[in-house]
Amino acid sequence: MSAGGVSGQARALKVLAGFLSSNRVPQAILFHGPAGVGKALAAGEFAAALLCEKPPRGGVRGCGACAPCAAFAGGRHPDFIRVDAAYQACLRQEELAKQKSLRIGTVREARRAMETSAILGGRKVAVVEDAEGLEIEAANALLKILEEPPPNAVWILTSSRRDRLPKTVLSRCAAVAFAPLDEETVERILAEQGVGSEDAAAAAKDAGGSAGRALELSRRGYPRALISGAASPAEASESLGPDLPSARTQAELALFALRQELWRSWKEGRTPLAEASRALGVIRELGESLRANVDPKAVVLLACLEARKAAS
Repeated sequence: MSAGGVSGQARALKVLAGFLSSNRVPQAILFHGPAGVGKALAAGEFAAALLCEKPPRGGVRGCGACAPCAAFAGGRHPDFIRVDAAYQACLRQEELAKQKSLRIGTVREARRAMETSAILGGRKVAVVEDAEGLEIEAANALLKILEEPPPNAVWILTSSRRDRLPKTVLSRCAAVAFAPLDEETVERILAEQGVGSEDAAAAAKDAGGSAGRALELSRRGYPRALISGAASPAEASESLGPDLPSARTQAELALFALRQELWRSWKEGRTPLAEASRALGVIRELGESLRANVDPKAVVLLACLEARKAAS
């Protein structure tokens, strides 16, 4: 079973198809699971099916032919809202890079839109992406509408860190779990994105079941570029993005890649257990310092030096 471009999530899609076929759609649903496994894509496809005039039976997608489907595909459906960093940046008239979390004003604006009557006469649907990024005041504002949702309104939350959501919000949502993808599925997704077969296979092994992470690993040449590539640790450090949020995200990816490579190197007998364990411990501590706002470039530089030392 698939929903448009969603792959490897048969169990989750079966649950969603059941909601549609029974016409018993919860008014609040949480899509949870690892990052990069298709939650946001599935949320969009499910939203399109909810807004479709006659969605095909047994699947999780719209018909693609009716007026609501055409409006959704064109990004102009009046009864759909995607609450994310771009939505907030537009509301606040700020740069996208400045959107570190979802704020109470953003949720209140989405609530107001969702509380009005559907313009096309069907459902109103809101997708809140990366809901773990809700500030506590914003989560409380969302809770109010989840406790007393207006008729025909459906809220879909996606999250890679379910544990960071308030229990009160979790209790109001029907949970749909998305699993890590198998390596074959990740390889296929990367191939569809134009990644060569050798690079796709290598990234799939390192990605921990996340196609999104695998794509980033292949684009940046991790972990090869960090440990055995031609670039020096200093060059790897300086390659991080210029703004702090993107640099931190890229640093987290680099640390993940280094950990994966060290584990593989030990399992294949290329690095002694003592050296691999020592380096992994240092990299773990560096990851904790990264969350404490230490300079991402310094973190990557030190992590690369430790990994190369263990591998030498």
